[in-house]
Amino acid sequence: MTTPSNEEHVRKFLSGFEGDPATNVERLVGESSGLGVEQMLAVLGHPEVAAAGRTFGVQLMADFMHPTDSLYFDSIYGAYRGQRNIRGWLVPTMSSVPFLEFVPTHDPHIFSDGSGNASVDEWKMVIDPKAIGGEGDPIDVGRGVSVRRYSEGWINWSCDVYDTGPFRTDPNAGLPPVPEVEWRTDLGVAESRARDVDFEADCRRFHPTDSEYHDPIFGIFRGRDEITAWLLDVMPKCGDIVFEPLGPIFDDGEVFVQEWLQKAIVPHGGRVEMTRGTSVRRYRDGAVVYAADYFDTAPLSKPEVLAAAAACGSTLSLEDIMRWRDR
Repeated sequence: MTTPSNEEHVRKFLSGFEGDPATNVERLVGESSGLGVEQMLAVLGHPEVAAAGRTFGVQLMADFMHPTDSLYFDSIYGAYRGQRNIRGWLVPTMSSVPFLEFVPTHDPHIFSDGSGNASVDEWKMVIDPKAIGGEGDPIDVGRGVSVRRYSEGWINWSCDVYDTGPFRTDPNAGLPPVPEVEWRTDLGVAESRARDVDFEADCRRFHPTDSEYHDPIFGIFRGRDEITAWLLDVMPKCGDIVFEPLGPIFDDGEVFVQEWLQKAIVPHGGRVEMTRGTSVRRYRDGAVVYAADYFDTAPLSKPEVLAAAAACGSTLSLEDIMRWRDR
C-alpha cells in the first residue's frame, strides 16, 4: 500500500467528514491511516486542520485510535478503550472547553523501540478568558505530558498525565471522582524500589549549573547542588515505595521517558496504589539538563493512601514540603 502524503490525508479527512464534528460520536474508522509517526503528528498539527476548527482536530485524533486495541487515559476522566469509546468521551469533553489551550513546552520527541514507535509531548494548560467573553491575559493552570505508542498506522496508547489536585480544591468545579483504573504493569521491565536506588549517583548525572527539575509537589529546582540537596532530603522520608513500570523505557540518549505506578509496600509485603505518573529526562552531552515527574497529587489525599504511606514508613510532612516550596 502506498503511504499517503500529509496533504492527501488532510484533504480526504476534511472532505469526507459527515455530520457535526462537535457532536458526531458514532464515527468509526476501521482502516489504518497508513501513516508513519512523524506523518501522524504532522497531520494532527496541519494548518488546514487547525483552520477547520478545534473539534476537527479532536475527531482526527480519534480516527487514529485503533478500533479495539487502543487506550486513552486522562488524569481527570480515567481510561477509555477502543476508538468508539474514546471518541464518545474525547469529542464532547474537548468541545466543552473552548477556552482551554495546550501550549507545548518542548517540541514533540519521537522514539523507535524496535517493535513500534512512541512519542512524548510536554505542555502547559492555558485558559484564555477572551474565549469565554472575559478579559485579561491567558492564565497558566498547570503542566502535563502526553505519551503515545503507535503501530501500523494506529495509535494504540495515549496517556495524558497532569496534576488534578489544584482543580479539585473548588467544590463547584464539577469534576468526577479520582478515576479508578486497573493498570497492568510491564513484567519485562525492572521496577524501581526507592530504598534500593542510589540517589547520590543519580544526582551526579545532572549538569552542575544548566539543569532543572520540575515536581508537582515541591516546585522547580535548578542546578545540581539544589537538586541533590532536595532529593537526598526528601526521598529517604518517602518510606518503602516502589515504581512499577507501565510499559517500556524509552531512552535514545537525547530523551528518556518512563510511565509508572507508584505503590506503597506495607507490612507483610502488600502493595497499595498511590498514584500514576510519567517521568521525562532530557540530556545534553551526556548530562541531565532537564527532569520532570508528572503525577496526580489528588489520590495521595485518599484515606487509604495516607494510611498506606504511614504503614510503609513515610515520615514526609507538610513542614518538609513547605520548607522546600518556600525556599
